[in-house]
Amino acid sequence: MAIILPILLLSGILFVAYGLYKSFWSVELLILFLVNGFIVAFYISFTTQRTLNKFIKSFSEEMESIKKGDFTILLDREKYSLIKFIVSPINVILSDIRRLIENFFSLSMSMVQVSKQVMNSSEQVSASVSEVAKTVDEIAKGASDQAQEAQQGVIIVDKLSEQINYVFNTYKEVALQTSKIDELNSLGQTAVNILRNRSIENSSASSKIFAVIENLTGTIQKISSFVESIENIADQTNMLALNAAIEAARAGEAGKGFAIVAEEVRVLADQSRKSTEEIYNLVESIEEESKAAILSMEVMKKASDDQNEAVNQTERAFRDIADALTGIVKQINEVNEAINKMQSDKNEVIAAIENISSVSQQTAASSEEVAATTETQLAVIDEMKNAAENLRQHVYKLNDELKKYKLR
Repeated sequence: MAIILPILLLSGILFVAYGLYKSFWSVELLILFLVNGFIVAFYISFTTQRTLNKFIKSFSEEMESIKKGDFTILLDREKYSLIKFIVSPINVILSDIRRLIENFFSLSMSMVQVSKQVMNSSEQVSASVSEVAKTVDEIAKGASDQAQEAQQGVIIVDKLSEQINYVFNTYKEVALQTSKIDELNSLGQTAVNILRNRSIENSSASSKIFAVIENLTGTIQKISSFVESIENIADQTNMLALNAAIEAARAGEAGKGFAIVAEEVRVLADQSRKSTEEIYNLVESIEEESKAAILSMEVMKKASDDQNEAVNQTERAFRDIADALTGIVKQINEVNEAINKMQSDKNEVIAAIENISSVSQQTAASSEEVAATTETQLAVIDEMKNAAENLRQHVYKLNDELKKYKLR
């Protein structure tokens, strides 16, 4: 376009110049006309070329952006007025492509969510089915073990029956021994009653002896008081005899007889003092013995009290034994009834165990069938999970491709 337009202008100028030349223009005017024409043609050509270059550059840049994935661009009709007859169709195509990519991107995100849900559901179902399979295996194993245990239970029940018979015979022996223990307990209670009476008598006698010793101690203390008084009198008599002897010596021959009497009185006073000392020592010894006897009686009284308490405790123990024997006899009778009931229920237990064994065998067989079905379900679920994972990976790749397009 930039080349054709100047050529057309130059051709027109030459054509006009040739006409003017034929119209008898001078050569100078013709040259001037041609120079001006060439200048105008060059200016028009330069302006047109620059405008056209801007148009091509802008259009190329927008097309390059669209090629890189920027579908936010729409062509301006005013800007591209030279090709406005194709601008609208191009904009429509770009809008349709953008809307198509947006819809496809939204669909791919939905597919990602769906694939995640499918995988999560598959994993949950797989875990549940695995748990069911594990439970079914345990049920099958338990049913098989139960069947074996049921057979073993029959044998154990037979042995239990023998043990029941042994317990029943032992019960009879225990009942007999309990009766003997009851008799011995009665004898023990009688002996305890006799011992308690003897202890009471012993305590009474000890109390009387203790009272006598206390009275004796009081009497001895009185004697000690009397002896002390006698000793004081003897000391005073001795002093009086000494004074009398002194007075007799002063009297001379007239007081000689009185001096002899005073000497005899002094001698008797000394003897009385010595006797009172001996009596005092004897009384003191008796008093010490009385104190020792009192201490011994107190110890004896405490021992008697302890003995009485022991007798009371022994009596209570025998009563407790009697009560316990009563309870034991009652429990033995209850055990006897339970043993008789166990004997009657034994056959029913054996029949029930055999029925359990049969049902357990059927349960084990059914559990094995369920386990096989569960394994098939697990395989199908794994395939579905793998398919969902593959779909998710493909959608991720597609999203990565779509992300290079700019839509907003």
